[in-house]
Amino acid sequence: MPSLVYDIAIIGAGASGLQLVFELTKANPEQKILLLDSGDRSPKSWCFWDNKKATCFPFLIEKSWDSMLYKTSKGESITSEINPLAYHYISSNHFFTYFFEEFIPTHPNITCMNAWVTNLVEMPTGVEIRCKSGDSFIALKVADSRPIKSSEDDLIFQHFSGKFIEFDEPILDDSTMTLMDFSLPASTREMSVFHYILPFSKTKALIETTIFTRLDYDKETYEGIWHSYMKLHYSNQKFNIHSEENGSIPMGKPFIKKEGSIFSIGAAGGNMKASTGYAFTRMHQDAINRAKNKVIHTPNRFHFYDSMLLKIMQKEMNKIPEVMDRLFDRVSTPLILRFLDDKTTLSQEIGLLSQLDIPLFLKHLLR
Repeated sequence: MPSLVYDIAIIGAGASGLQLVFELTKANPEQKILLLDSGDRSPKSWCFWDNKKATCFPFLIEKSWDSMLYKTSKGESITSEINPLAYHYISSNHFFTYFFEEFIPTHPNITCMNAWVTNLVEMPTGVEIRCKSGDSFIALKVADSRPIKSSEDDLIFQHFSGKFIEFDEPILDDSTMTLMDFSLPASTREMSVFHYILPFSKTKALIETTIFTRLDYDKETYEGIWHSYMKLHYSNQKFNIHSEENGSIPMGKPFIKKEGSIFSIGAAGGNMKASTGYAFTRMHQDAINRAKNKVIHTPNRFHFYDSMLLKIMQKEMNKIPEVMDRLFDRVSTPLILRFLDDKTTLSQEIGLLSQLDIPLFLKHLLR
């Protein structure tokens, strides 16, 4: 039995695990933290909207946009200043480099081990953490970021297939990011398709095909959709592809473990917006709260709003462009963002929801 007992062990050195390490160490640099890292460094883009002077790792932000574009299924553009907010971008490469080369090496209270956890056993003296290698550790508490299998039968995924490209000519407006572009008519009853664009300069951008669906990831189909989008909008432009970014995010109500000596963080702990997949700032706020020994749950009405949209996705994916077109046409973009961040008042929510296709939502709620 290991003799050293850690104050807390964190399983997973991803966005949620490292944010928790950061906040716990800030709150008490003397506590002994064990970070168990699987070694996954797959490239990711972590994006979020926050105040222009962001409170969420401002020193890691590589690009911010003050303006946001939504393009309807009819090809109409709705561009909005999102003041006092801005849309921020952090690359996983920059994030991991900071933590593993700067933060962790300068904080001796953190022990980082490469390990694959197989079992957690609650004991009177703490939690025993058993690893595939045969090693075991003891901690008073364990924060577990490993994914939990959803109990939902009709789980929806957000699949994405993006490319970092560079155009030969300076054709991009790098002051405006594109949150959703439904102009390519590719949505069906089984998948809703839009494109997402982050212009880093007048020549460089991430252009990403995003799919809401219950179907499995289909790289060949998504590649075809991406090239169709480029042909539709950039047929006369030459560009080079520098790298790719692919992945899947489960959408839906998460299964949340009970709080106690073993608790879930990250997406497994419910820190992901069910209807959008946004998670980075939610993970950060959860880390801040836990460093203060507080657990704050989202009001139930926001889970209800998410469920309304998810029910439409489960049955009529092709309706999503129409729903979003109507929302962005009738409601200010900053209010939509506050709504998606669960930061609106009930009266604001009633006003926003009244602009939607009420019969469509009622039909699926009654089902």
